[in-house]
Amino acid sequence: MLQLSFLLLSALCLLPAHALGAQRVTPEQQRAAAVLPLPEPLRAGAAVMTIAPDGTLQPLRKGTNGMICLTDTPADSLFDVRCYHESFMPLVNRRRVLVRSGLSDSAATGRLDAEVGQGSLRLPAGPTAGYRMLGPIAGYDPVHNRTTDLIDRWQSIHMPYATAAAMGVSEVANGIEPYAMSSGTWWAHVMIMQRPLRY
Repeated sequence: MLQLSFLLLSALCLLPAHALGAQRVTPEQQRAAAVLPLPEPLRAGAAVMTIAPDGTLQPLRKGTNGMICLTDTPADSLFDVRCYHESFMPLVNRRRVLVRSGLSDSAATGRLDAEVGQGSLRLPAGPTAGYRMLGPIAGYDPVHNRTTDLIDRWQSIHMPYATAAAMGVSEVANGIEPYAMSSGTWWAHVMIMQRPLRY
């Protein structure tokens, strides 16, 4: 039994880092991974921020094109990176803070609705884009900074208070057809999927 345990441990030590649940990545790898959801022409100019253990956002790289990307959380089971326009990021971050404080998704949405209505949170002046990649950590290779088919990828176009009817899209997800979420609310956006969402 002892010999078998030793062999299993030895086999695990030979696995590449991206095949294990916890990854050790450098700041350079964090920055490179964070901008992966963006189209190639936008990556070099995007700012990168990371979420510190106390929940605050800390800058890792300044940007020049108005896009802000959040790094993956290290040492968990998911690869989760996302990017938004700087004018929309305060809304995204406020929702994250509310959920972190213990509010449910619905309660956080209700609080945000109130804060937007009161004017304490400002909405972007026009449509803005969001980009996200999400999946099991085994689907990301930090050495080569690339993902596999295990990682889902999608984009969103945020148009506060727009309705699905006005945008000419359905509110029902159907394969990779664009569809509207939160129609008629400040969170209204069109989802653009690369394939049917699994996460």
